[in-house]
Amino acid sequence: MTGPDRESIQPVESFASMTDFHPVIGNAVKLIGYQKPTPVQKWAIPTTLAKRDLMACAQTGSGKTAAFLVPILNLMYTEGPGHSQAAVRANRRKQFPVALVLAPTRELASQIYDEARKFSYRSQVRCCVVYGGADIGSQVRELDRGCHLLVATPGRLVDVMERGRIGLDHCRFLVLDEADRMLDMGFEPQIRRIVEQDTMPQKGQRQTLMFSATFPKEIQHLARDFL
Repeated sequence: MTGPDRESIQPVESFASMTDFHPVIGNAVKLIGYQKPTPVQKWAIPTTLAKRDLMACAQTGSGKTAAFLVPILNLMYTEGPGHSQAAVRANRRKQFPVALVLAPTRELASQIYDEARKFSYRSQVRCCVVYGGADIGSQVRELDRGCHLLVATPGRLVDVMERGRIGLDHCRFLVLDEADRMLDMGFEPQIRRIVEQDTMPQKGQRQTLMFSATFPKEIQHLARDFL
């Protein structure tokens, strides 16, 4: 960890000790039955709540989905939608998500979306998912009903952005899940197009979390550019 006040970021030993969770998240964690955080959750949750960027190496199945969804949704509940709501009112055809999660495959995107719905149960936050290989019309209709947290595969997201249905102008949280797999699958040009060549806020103005099972040279370059 680098930067000022890093000593103040302490690992979470149990979910019960997180008394400053927003009631919606606190209730969801109880309903799901979470008690002891996994190693990646132990550090990722307090780091994200402290509004830091994060690079985490964690295998699939290590609980990393909750490691980013719990703190991001908690911050969304406590801080509200910011300017994104006014932007949606001004532009009826376009949604301006507050959080974007990029994932390599349709299966992983669906899985993250299902988890996000559990953690946003009984809240005003609306989660959506877009991925290739499925009807884009029905996905766009879902988006039209409102979208605060968007889970997407890179190719399909670029498609939806080019149709003018998603704007990243007010995106405060960016997550790249299984970043190494996304690079292996050749998604780097689309990821760079989404993050660097559109309206996404610059690093430092947004919070970026990157999760990867391995940490090869290409991932180090991506981390250096995005975090």
